[in-house]
Amino acid sequence: MRKISFGVLGCGNVANNYYLPYIARVHRLVAVCDVIIERAVRSAELWGAEKWYDDSEKLFKDEEVEAVVILTSFSSHARLAVRAAEEGKHYILQKPMGLNLKEAEEVKDKTLKSGVKAVIEPSEPLLSPLMRKLKGLLPEIGKHSFSIWHTGHGGPTWSADFFDNEKGGGVINDLMVYDVTRTFTFFGLPKKIAAQGSIFMPVRYVIPPEKVTESIRKDTYGRGVYYFHDVKPSVPVQVTAYDNVVAVLEYDGAEATLISNFTTFTRLKMPSIQIYGSRGSIAVPRVFEAQIKVEVNGKMKKLGGKEIGKLRKYYELSVDHLAECIERDVDPAPSVEWGFNVTRVLAAINESAKTGKAISIV
Repeated sequence: MRKISFGVLGCGNVANNYYLPYIARVHRLVAVCDVIIERAVRSAELWGAEKWYDDSEKLFKDEEVEAVVILTSFSSHARLAVRAAEEGKHYILQKPMGLNLKEAEEVKDKTLKSGVKAVIEPSEPLLSPLMRKLKGLLPEIGKHSFSIWHTGHGGPTWSADFFDNEKGGGVINDLMVYDVTRTFTFFGLPKKIAAQGSIFMPVRYVIPPEKVTESIRKDTYGRGVYYFHDVKPSVPVQVTAYDNVVAVLEYDGAEATLISNFTTFTRLKMPSIQIYGSRGSIAVPRVFEAQIKVEVNGKMKKLGGKEIGKLRKYYELSVDHLAECIERDVDPAPSVEWGFNVTRVLAAINESAKTGKAISIV
């Protein structure tokens, strides 16, 4: 696989913890960009980017940039993806694809018209060996009858936008999207969706933006999950988006229950994924571990290790997948059409939670 020349838009948590170090190691990191110029400069110095910008248009016009990774705030995703397509840049777009269906549809249409390769995140259901194995096991348990999917943690601390209904969309766009992509990949579009959301904590605390910026330096890495792990959140934020959501997706009589929240303050006690069928069941204890439990007709088996394959962060898988699609001139699996359908489900969940009405999809 040849090295692709990347530009990265957005130099925050996800960029500096995942994409930038991998791109710098495996491909060519041409440029980074952030509206906070100090973040761009610090990120460029940390990972060896050749250039840095504070204006996305300069990165899009950079002839050395072949592909871009869009890691900015949620409200700018669709606009930047459209500009990438217009400038003929292949791209990876972090979730969500757009804050509404209109935005997502424009991204889809402009990308298909341009012919660029686009990977829509989270790509994990299509690229992760764990998820591929899980999907391959589904026929063993018979017809899907019901399933439970949980993704949650104590809430992000590096930006106030996650808690803003207009700018971020809360836990639906940030975490429920993972299980929406999984259920859509495994079962297709649901017929009907009913959801309920609430705000469990009206006030949250986030890290001061300048402290997040200051933490982008070499000595902060390797000592915690995030580079700003030793900075305490201290800025109060009024929460206007749901931080606690349950959605029920109907598939020909089967029910998939999705639980997503910023209110899981301890390690999850139940399996992340439970799928029940007419002949048996499947459980994934934790989506970050290579382990699957399958029970069929009363007989239990456990899969792990080589039976599943080496697990890698989906961020890395997306970078490699885009590079392969560019080199082979093939369409990505997590395509814009796939991402648009995921957005259809997310939008319906949001509408149902806000209106209290079930929403029909197909």
